[in-house]
Amino acid sequence: MATPKIKSKAVLIGYDPDGKCVYSDIRDLSDYYDGEHVWDRSGPIKRLRLQKVRGFLFDSKGVLYQEFESIFDLKTGVFKKGHARLADGTIQKH
Repeated sequence: MATPKIKSKAVLIGYDPDGKCVYSDIRDLSDYYDGEHVWDRSGPIKRLRLQKVRGFLFDSKGVLYQEFESIFDLKTGVFKKGHARLADGTIQKH
């Protein structure tokens, strides 16, 4: 029996400073790229105490093609730093 794969999805998990999960979502890639995110505005970041978001992006074949981590400043609610690891192992810092 074949193992089912996550296809054309973004798996998103957000953590507070204590490492507690305060946000999670699985959405279609088109919605991930074109839609709004909880971290797009400072208000939800501050309210949730959303310090870190980890994301896993899967293509139409179920292959993980990008894994990323974004860190936010809880006082301002603004993106602070982050990185992405691509399928070929390349790391992009932001």
